[in-house]
Amino acid sequence: MEKQYDAFLFDLYGTLVDIHTDEEKEALWQACARELKDRGVIAHPEQLREQYTQGVRELEARDRLARGPGAEIDLEPVFRGMLEAGGSPASADQVRAFAAFFRMASLEKLRLFPGAAELLRAIRRAGKQAYLLSNAQSLFTRPELDRLGLTALFDGILLSSEVGYQKPAPQFYRAMLEQYSLDPARTVMIGNDDEADCRGAAAVGLDSCYVATEQSPALTRPLPENCRVLRVIADAMDLV
Repeated sequence: MEKQYDAFLFDLYGTLVDIHTDEEKEALWQACARELKDRGVIAHPEQLREQYTQGVRELEARDRLARGPGAEIDLEPVFRGMLEAGGSPASADQVRAFAAFFRMASLEKLRLFPGAAELLRAIRRAGKQAYLLSNAQSLFTRPELDRLGLTALFDGILLSSEVGYQKPAPQFYRAMLEQYSLDPARTVMIGNDDEADCRGAAAVGLDSCYVATEQSPALTRPLPENCRVLRVIADAMDLV
């Protein structure tokens, strides 16, 4: 008999959502230059790319120093700095709008994997809970969850940029377990990254399921003993 679970934790990108972005393409930075010009920010696309890259590096260095390994950044200050380069302050709504513009311009593909939404609905029908635990930027991911119709299918959502830690950091997993009072013995993590999702889960006493997708990093060592391999995400229906 399969082990029964009350709570299902899901990774998002590469697990439930098939995604591809390209932040290196020239068209993205040209679009950003045109968008920012309307705010009085005159910059060459390559200058904007460098400003963005340098801003991310500085945030990563600062947060690693402050919180140690596993720290996660929030890109809000980077986008705010790009908007305010012309000398005018930017509101929170303007920062969110520009981040959404940036993300849409970088997207090449965004769609649900077959069976993903049906799986989440089946969990709800069975009287169990589904939670999202994702290494993701809130400025990008919250709108995409709404766009894909996923927000209402989760009983709780934790994003790494909001918590300040990313998988496989145990602090991120423990934040989920503590915030929603989840029993590790009755909770399973489902993801496509063996290190972040499977070994990260095992480190805090969680079982896991691993599904290999186009976005999965290459496996470099055996999966944890308490990890089950899925052919596709829809195969997790057997656990509900």
